[in-house]
Amino acid sequence: MRKKVNLLLFLFLLSVGITLAQTRVTGNVVDESGEPVIGASVQIKGTGQGTVTDIDGNFTLSAPANSTLVISYVGMVAQEIPVSANPKVVLKTDTEMLDEVVVVGYGTQRKENLTGAVSSVDVGKTLDSRPIADVGRGLQGTTPGLSIVNRNGEIGSDPLIKIRGQLASIEGGTRPLILLDNVEIPSIQMVNPDDIESISILKDAASASIYGAKAAFGVILITTKKGARTESVNISYSNNFAWQNVSKPIEMGGIDALYYAMEAAERTDAITTGVFFKANRESLKKTEEWIKKYGSLGPNDPTVMGRDWYYIPGEKWKMGVRLYDSYDYMVKEWTPSQTHNLSVNGKAGGTSYNVGLGYLDQSGMLRPAKHDDFKRYNGSIRLVSELNKLVTLKAGAIYSKRQKRYPGSIDARYDPWYYLYRWGPNYAYGYDEYGNPLRGAVQETMQSNTAVDTYNYTNVSIGTTLSFTKNWFADIDFAHANNEFLRDSPGIRYSSADTWGEPIA
Repeated sequence: MRKKVNLLLFLFLLSVGITLAQTRVTGNVVDESGEPVIGASVQIKGTGQGTVTDIDGNFTLSAPANSTLVISYVGMVAQEIPVSANPKVVLKTDTEMLDEVVVVGYGTQRKENLTGAVSSVDVGKTLDSRPIADVGRGLQGTTPGLSIVNRNGEIGSDPLIKIRGQLASIEGGTRPLILLDNVEIPSIQMVNPDDIESISILKDAASASIYGAKAAFGVILITTKKGARTESVNISYSNNFAWQNVSKPIEMGGIDALYYAMEAAERTDAITTGVFFKANRESLKKTEEWIKKYGSLGPNDPTVMGRDWYYIPGEKWKMGVRLYDSYDYMVKEWTPSQTHNLSVNGKAGGTSYNVGLGYLDQSGMLRPAKHDDFKRYNGSIRLVSELNKLVTLKAGAIYSKRQKRYPGSIDARYDPWYYLYRWGPNYAYGYDEYGNPLRGAVQETMQSNTAVDTYNYTNVSIGTTLSFTKNWFADIDFAHANNEFLRDSPGIRYSSADTWGEPIA
């Protein structure tokens, strides 16, 4: 027994010693000119722990005394330094990256020769290795100065794209120009990630000298894959099956929210709070009793008069006692998605070709909807034929169809998600004790007809390249693009118990 106690004491002291062997490190990261590097990654080598530098290039973290810090930043050579009291790190430009060739304007340049701000995206690491549904989500967090935000999280929705946080006039837009094979496209959503060969981001106003005023807020240049470089035929197929859920828990307000609303109402000398189903000090006490007695009721249990709500005839008030979680009625926990891509590329003689087909199917998370999904169909073909050393012919076509189905709405100003937080937690959902559906967003969504938005895009191009000498050539291209939007929005008619009005005595 004594040996066992000594062993436990030894292990305890050992763990305390390990815990105490932490050093608080405060340092600064600058570039070769002495300017602070903002957002540089500072990690403890061999662990996932770390931090990033602030606006002044400073960082602070706790690390084991004998550990090594790895400091890195895009476009600069990473450094490894031992933990010291106040390290100052100078990151140098990665000269190897300067030899990269990037697409810029109507040609290519080596990075070391660029005068404008241009970033190239590593398509292999960024898109090919990640199971993403669209290019917008794939580009998030890949390029300094490029901000991509999915504002509402709706499937098939266009992301908000800004380069260097550009801000125009009050009514002006900040959308960058998006070019697919040098042809403007209306949405980055239409591009199949599997068809992309390269992506370049032109960040400053210098791009306007090539593309005009539309490029004032930057340009995103996307080029599609071409045929093989050697005599061959290559066939590839890829797919991805996934399940999606909400990115973080949605916790709706409960009894505390009602008390908060009641206190706010009393500051204006009101004695009730809420709309349609009200609350006052008396009803809140009954709500606390309801929680103790009926708190285990779920969304499928009916709303019963007397138990879950009561009526004050003289005041014409419906007092809500039961607590409802609108999340349980409106949001699916898990939804499926699938992606399929087929490509054929090769070369025969002086002709190279690439054919790509893509299909994406995503389901939305709106629980009561008959249909809430997004589908995308992609097809592309590229042909390049070298007739001789002087003349090369090119031809291609791109087709994209995006179709989104969703429940129609009686009030176009508000979508169903708005009602997740519009009413208080005592607003009744579901059915009453007689099986009558209760008026609200759930029933409106459940009974509504399905609206369909369809986007069709077609791009056909032909061209030739005349090579006069090794470094002197002329490109002649013609492209025709057609963009079509169709909306099928049928009328809506539904019936339910009118919870917005007064009960029948």
